[in-house]
Amino acid sequence: MNKEGLIDQSEIIELLYSNAENSFSHTTYKEELSRFYLLAKGDHRAVAASDEIMNADIQGRLSLDPLRNYRYLFIVNTGLATRFAIEAGVPQELVYSTSDVFIRKADLATTIEEIRKLNREFWSKLVEAVASSKENKRYSRAVSICIDHITSEFNTRISLQELSVKTKLTPCYLASLFKKETGLTIGEYLTKFRIDAAKALLVRTDHSYSKIAMSLGFCSQSYFTKMFRKITGLTPKEYRTNYSDAVFSRMII
Repeated sequence: MNKEGLIDQSEIIELLYSNAENSFSHTTYKEELSRFYLLAKGDHRAVAASDEIMNADIQGRLSLDPLRNYRYLFIVNTGLATRFAIEAGVPQELVYSTSDVFIRKADLATTIEEIRKLNREFWSKLVEAVASSKENKRYSRAVSICIDHITSEFNTRISLQELSVKTKLTPCYLASLFKKETGLTIGEYLTKFRIDAAKALLVRTDHSYSKIAMSLGFCSQSYFTKMFRKITGLTPKEYRTNYSDAVFSRMII
């Protein structure tokens, strides 16, 4: 170690020498980018390409412990993939939340194959999100702005006036445009998004119905129940009873 930092230049030279002696070289920059280009196009071949490259023999060793090394490789690849997905148009908060969930799972993984399986699943979800985002390119810029805002701020109060300011369109015209392009009013779209979030909270947490209702921006538990039943055909209690056991079973397999 030198006086200016924790790593001495000689350590880097030593690794370069060791790699040369063992005929090891990292994947080329072009090879590195290929799977990200496929991801950015919403091409499912990105999943197989990512699985192939999740290999310590071509990616390098970030730790002497094999399991920890794959965990580090997963985190690095996940971090890079999120940037390309965001650039491809997937809402930032959706990408980062997906990434956070998978990294937490990888942190608890006990085998290399488990981490590689997580990698394949993560890339599949990102490819699907990018493909969906590209489908949504049919939406005008103003409607896309509204959808992105709803995706990241769905648990807060969102008004037509607020969206009008963001899109620089009159409230009346924006409401008409949103309905024309999505088939839903802004209020209906927001409510549906909130109900989708409620489904996840009902089966993955033990939060009370009132807490879920308030946390998602519903004005009361009774209104939350009314809208939940209208969209799903079930009350929140019925939904939790019907689906919690199935989700729990998948989590412990």
